[in-house]
Amino acid sequence: MIKTEHTISRRGFLGLGAATALFGGAAMAGCAPQPKNTAGTDQINDDQTALGGSEWFGTPAEINEADIVRTESTGVLIVGAGNGGMACAASCADLGLDFMICEKNATVEAARGFFGVVNSDCAQAARVEVDPLKLQNELSRYAGFKNDPRVAKVWIDESAETKQWLDTIMNPLGLKATLCLHEHLGDGGTDYYIPPISHVYVADENIEPGISLAKAGSLELNVDWSRNQWLEEHINQLGHEVAFNHKLVKLEQNEEGAITGAIFETPEGYARVNASQGVVMATGGYAANAAMTRRLNPILGQCITGNAFSPSATGEGIRIAMQIGAQLDAEPAPMIFNRGMVEPGVDAGYIDDSDEALFSGHIGQNGIGSQPFMKVDRRGRRIINESTPYDNIVFSAAGHEGGVWCMVFDANAPEDVKRFSTIGCSTGGMWMVNFETVDEWLAAIEQMMSADIAPIKKADTIEGLADQLGFTGSDKEAFLDQVDRYNAAYDAQHDDEFGKEPYRLSELRNPPFYGAWFGGSLLTTLQGLRIDEHMRVLDNDGKVMKGLFAVGDCSGSMFANTYPELIVASACGRTLTFGRHVARYLAGEFSA
Repeated sequence: MIKTEHTISRRGFLGLGAATALFGGAAMAGCAPQPKNTAGTDQINDDQTALGGSEWFGTPAEINEADIVRTESTGVLIVGAGNGGMACAASCADLGLDFMICEKNATVEAARGFFGVVNSDCAQAARVEVDPLKLQNELSRYAGFKNDPRVAKVWIDESAETKQWLDTIMNPLGLKATLCLHEHLGDGGTDYYIPPISHVYVADENIEPGISLAKAGSLELNVDWSRNQWLEEHINQLGHEVAFNHKLVKLEQNEEGAITGAIFETPEGYARVNASQGVVMATGGYAANAAMTRRLNPILGQCITGNAFSPSATGEGIRIAMQIGAQLDAEPAPMIFNRGMVEPGVDAGYIDDSDEALFSGHIGQNGIGSQPFMKVDRRGRRIINESTPYDNIVFSAAGHEGGVWCMVFDANAPEDVKRFSTIGCSTGGMWMVNFETVDEWLAAIEQMMSADIAPIKKADTIEGLADQLGFTGSDKEAFLDQVDRYNAAYDAQHDDEFGKEPYRLSELRNPPFYGAWFGGSLLTTLQGLRIDEHMRVLDNDGKVMKGLFAVGDCSGSMFANTYPELIVASACGRTLTFGRHVARYLAGEFSA
């Protein structure tokens, strides 16, 4: 196993494909990791994290009243200025609610550009219709029915209205939304429901209401990635500001158990904010907390190499809510891409055993990794149908040496990628069809992203590529034999090993040949606090905790087991919709 030095730049942390939003907008860039909270809520004690420990999430911080330097009062307190928090804040501002929004960093979080909307005006104009009930059941199928379909239904029913509301803010900025269409023929040798729901704002007044995914991945499309900044400007214009450098340390309750506000650590000292209408948790997931991830997602240590998550996603909002009795989803639901590129010989997993450890790779996302080219393990053999959703090969690789796999392709890659017609942010690789050669495409990546593409190996022969990729002895013989069998499958247009669809097969005969090793790339975690259809947090008995709400990645009840990658942008879509729903609920638009 190759150990990599535990130093990483911000660019390296986000990695290829995350350093720039062009490659699918998967980046959730945050500020530098925050120092440890002196109240102790950031550290998960080793004794508490022992297997079977009942209180790994800790106990409420003890804050001396004398240490509280400021007390403020508001109606709605929003904790976290990311996708969900900013949607909630802007909706509160529009609805005339008294609110305060607190963020632990010095700026709002970066926005996820693509967001899922069901049956929007764009979809109607493009003559596309999604079956809402089929979609609702498909979400439950992905989750093994461990989710709450009523919660999912809120996104399905209200996302179109949320998009219309966003239009009122984005359109005056010269930004218009479009629906990303595709000619996808299926995945994984089986049938998945793949609804066209992914939308994105672009700075193009002539944009069609529905565009092809090939154009969505092209260089010409001027995608906007600053939605949270525009929402911040919107609330500023309405007389509100984000309270930055406010790190949550405690939720407060009255004698009846209702949540009445929170205490924050600020540069001036502790600040108390009383909230008469409720506290909305929008604090994100826990992917950047190695201790919490190890406990709740142990398989990730066997198959992840890419650090594509926001360094702000440290999970304190989830833990602090659990400290007062909030219920956590029973099953993890990590959002993983198959793009964590590494050098040959590097194993998946954390660099060390610390709570702040990063995964072993320095290239968090190289979008080409999501293309369904042939992928093999260290023994030189295919391990899965490469046409399946992103995380399938990641989880499969966890059972193979090093938790990594090797992907190979030849000089025909631009034409192959065009034929593959993948969906979602993997289409970031589709703009390579604008180049005549793979080398031009790689040079563009290196120039545009100032990125190191050294892990991508190149050779004039398959044998030479095998050597560069580290295959030796019987493993090299197995690899070369696998190449022959893969070429035969392409010729026959039939994959008798794993049943990959014929249009997703490719040949490995046209030099030069290319290859690279990959592990999983962890974007975020979707295991959060259980909520009902009004985003009200539930306690461990399944009862509503009065005055506490949760939206975004710190909320649960929507996903389990895996992220439904083929329901593209559903996570961000529900985050925006739920943030707005809470504001509308508190404004009295919905009955309990």
